[in-house]
Amino acid sequence: MSEQTPAQRRRFEWWHRLRPLTRRTIRVVLAFVASGVAGIAFGVVTASTEGSLGPHVAEYSTTLNGELTVHMGPLGALIVDSPLPLRLGVDALVKEIPDQLSTPDADPVAGLTADLASYSQFLANPAAAINEAVDGLVADAVGRSVVAWSLLLVLVALGRLAAHGVLRDAARSAWRQQGVPAVSITLALALVALPLIETTRTSGGAGRTSAILAGTPLADARITGRLATIVDYYGGYVVDAINDNSSFYAEVEQNLRTAYDVDAAPLAPTDEPPEDTATTDPAQPGQPAGDATGGASEVPVDGASGEPTADEPTHPRTPADAASDAPEPADGADEPVTMLLVSDLHCNVGMAPVVGAAVELSGAQILLNAGDTVMGGTSVESFCVTSFADAVPDGVPTLVADGNHDSSLTAEQQREAGWTVLSGEPVEVHGITFLGDTDPTITSLGAPTRPQRDETVLEMGNRLRESACELQEAGDPIDILLIHSPYAGRQVLEAGCAPLSISGHLHRRIGPWQKGYGVQYVTASTAGAGYGTPTIGPLQNPAVMTLIRWDPRTHRPLDYRLIQLQPDTSVSLTPWYAFPEQPQEFVDLPEPDPADDPVG
Repeated sequence: MSEQTPAQRRRFEWWHRLRPLTRRTIRVVLAFVASGVAGIAFGVVTASTEGSLGPHVAEYSTTLNGELTVHMGPLGALIVDSPLPLRLGVDALVKEIPDQLSTPDADPVAGLTADLASYSQFLANPAAAINEAVDGLVADAVGRSVVAWSLLLVLVALGRLAAHGVLRDAARSAWRQQGVPAVSITLALALVALPLIETTRTSGGAGRTSAILAGTPLADARITGRLATIVDYYGGYVVDAINDNSSFYAEVEQNLRTAYDVDAAPLAPTDEPPEDTATTDPAQPGQPAGDATGGASEVPVDGASGEPTADEPTHPRTPADAASDAPEPADGADEPVTMLLVSDLHCNVGMAPVVGAAVELSGAQILLNAGDTVMGGTSVESFCVTSFADAVPDGVPTLVADGNHDSSLTAEQQREAGWTVLSGEPVEVHGITFLGDTDPTITSLGAPTRPQRDETVLEMGNRLRESACELQEAGDPIDILLIHSPYAGRQVLEAGCAPLSISGHLHRRIGPWQKGYGVQYVTASTAGAGYGTPTIGPLQNPAVMTLIRWDPRTHRPLDYRLIQLQPDTSVSLTPWYAFPEQPQEFVDLPEPDPADDPVG
């Protein structure tokens, strides 16, 4: 019998019949795909992120046990079957309540009240915190996968280079050594199996369900330890509060939609002015136009008679007011721009879908936020920002001038959510140039207002005036100053370097009225914030949003209307009102009383 040649002894003859370039290409593709699969598996299994759960910092990590588990330390855990594929689950380790913004002078009782408010807001809208955690885990998994994939490819390349192109022969030779296969297999199993055992370990059905949670998304949740007793005892109050909150804001949103369904001019003023509304509130005939708290608007009055002066800011818009000396645009690009203004949301996440519906129904092209989106500017309040950001229809930009309850952490959270945070530089959106900045102070419950940076509110107003006037001289004038505190919004108007200043902060509506060489408008709270009343749960005070139409041809505000929401869930749309004409000479009107400046 003849001796076989080396070619005949090859196990995969078909492979060796391929051209060297083809075999090399196949090896590269296989290495690329295999390392990619391994890198993605590593990234998904090891992903982790830090987020919030109520007032707590929480550490989230992925598992392969098919469960969503919230570990509450010595109190126990809450376990829910995971809806994710491939037995993917999530572990949430609840950690401390952050105190990064607290001070030695902070009132601990007020701090505990704020913590309770955070629990309530989280339970009212847990989806925002969950979505934030999921986004963080996905981002971390992608990052880890890319790094692991890259490292594996580098190792393969270095191995081939180190073996001078004979890596397979070197590996085959090493494998033939005594004990190498056993050690290699044992090491591989240890590196892969031991982590898998830990990450696939389930709760084993530990815990019990609570009848209190029947009919809720947590009806099938298993609760372990002392936490089960706490849920049984207090869960009913929490469930009732959540249901009341959800029902309240669902009814408010429905009433808002109904109000728009029956409105004669939902998107723009009618050709004819509304009857008998020259100086009256439609909701209270014969009374001065109301602010968000139901009282009279802050309008200048003649001290002798108490009657509104010629500068009365709530005269209805007429066709004559719409006339402009500016030439007609060549195309439809210069149509009025509609903006929706909100302010002082104070983490009332129940209002998030209502704000989103208002943007949708009004056709608003820009959402303006005059600040105080959160309560204390802490890291765990990111879900407040996420709740409002998720509610805004896609494609509608949000501009925010952070207030004294918003911190630099809040600003970062808002930027991550896609908002534009004004920070002292001009920003152009839909042909309108905005200027604004974050408030230089910080306020949190139980702690006094204190500086965030080396600048006062008035100094910030002076700085913005200088910036606006320099831009005007350079031929790039500012259209709208958006700032949280009205005390930083008047200097620009007095210098004649912007036609309109918009603010919040005072929790009541003032104007719009002539101020200096321009017009100032202070909006009330969109969350129903009042003096000392919380914004948790259903509205305890009236809330307001303001629609503003802007003429891009004249660079002046055209008209505005209020969306008023009441504690009884009713919603009203006021008529459209014209903004006061821009004064040709300086107009000195009384300032809001600083004594009325609320702590919030």
